[in-house]
Amino acid sequence: MSGVNKISFFEAVCLILIITINRSVLYLPQKILSSCGSSAILNVVYIGIIAIILTIIIVKLFCRFSGLDIIDISQFLGGKHFKNIVGIFLILYIIFISAILIRDFSEIIHIVYYQEIPVVYLLIFFIVVSIISNFLGEHSIVKTNALLTVVMLTSLLITFILIIPNITVQRALPILGYGAYETFFAGLANVFSFNGLFSLYFMPPMLEDKSPKTLKKVAVVSVVITSIFLLLAVGSLLLSFSFSLTLETISPLYLLISNNELGEYFQHPESLFVLSWILAFMTYTNISCMYALRIIKKVTNVKNVKPFVIPICIVIFLVAIIPNSISQTRELGKLGCKYICGPLIFIILPLILFLANLKYKKLHRKEFDITE
Repeated sequence: MSGVNKISFFEAVCLILIITINRSVLYLPQKILSSCGSSAILNVVYIGIIAIILTIIIVKLFCRFSGLDIIDISQFLGGKHFKNIVGIFLILYIIFISAILIRDFSEIIHIVYYQEIPVVYLLIFFIVVSIISNFLGEHSIVKTNALLTVVMLTSLLITFILIIPNITVQRALPILGYGAYETFFAGLANVFSFNGLFSLYFMPPMLEDKSPKTLKKVAVVSVVITSIFLLLAVGSLLLSFSFSLTLETISPLYLLISNNELGEYFQHPESLFVLSWILAFMTYTNISCMYALRIIKKVTNVKNVKPFVIPICIVIFLVAIIPNSISQTRELGKLGCKYICGPLIFIILPLILFLANLKYKKLHRKEFDITE
């Protein structure tokens, strides 16, 4: 597989954004609304600040390991066997999360547009595109993702603008929603919404500029943009639909669009927006497979990982067809986010970085003592 050319600042930001943005299309705003009620906007501001703080800490832990990703650092911390354990766990995580997300989105497309087409055919479409893209190489995936991320953000921004006439500010009251505890303590779990930071752990060796300042800038800018769009998504749902808290079977953002018209000659704008979302989920699947292949390359030390493309995509497909319905798929997604995704990104991987920093300091202290 052809290696990726060193990516620019903009391309790096897009690799982080695409993950959270795609989840925002599915159920993320709904999840925050359900847990916080009318204080959802306040909660997003709160978790955005917490996410920035956590991101700065994570980047700080990377400072001593310039140009290394989490797999390299795992090997430094615990040797080859520990690196393999971490690598295998991350591959399984990528497979599970990407399978659940494309199944969820395929169910939405099936319900809204293609009821006569089995969901399995829609899943096959995403898998085939991922196989082709990863055979073409990482460079094309990164470049395509940068373009489609812009398209996705633009479509969402237009969506939020369209609902401005429907906004009722009073729906944001009471300001603390279900109470201070739900907003600031139980609602702290919503920080797991920033799961796009998963890409951050693979970013250092991919950047053109491997300095910690560049990595910090990429991470903070990504979190800020994510926070803004998450705030707009949650605010749009809360302030425009009184029934937004009960939307469970379809994308809330899709319903926002379908209830608006762009003039007399463009009365069904949702079709165009859904097309951009399909493209975004295609590139998300491509990136998931790309990361899995990068891990496999480091774990196995195989130079050419192209033979692994088809098996990885097949496993993603097999996991995606396990749920029996969209409700079951969405429940698995929420459980995965709560018990796997969030703890992995904000606890387990930072802990590996922290322990690696302690080992680094201990080794260098010994070297200093010997010199003395």
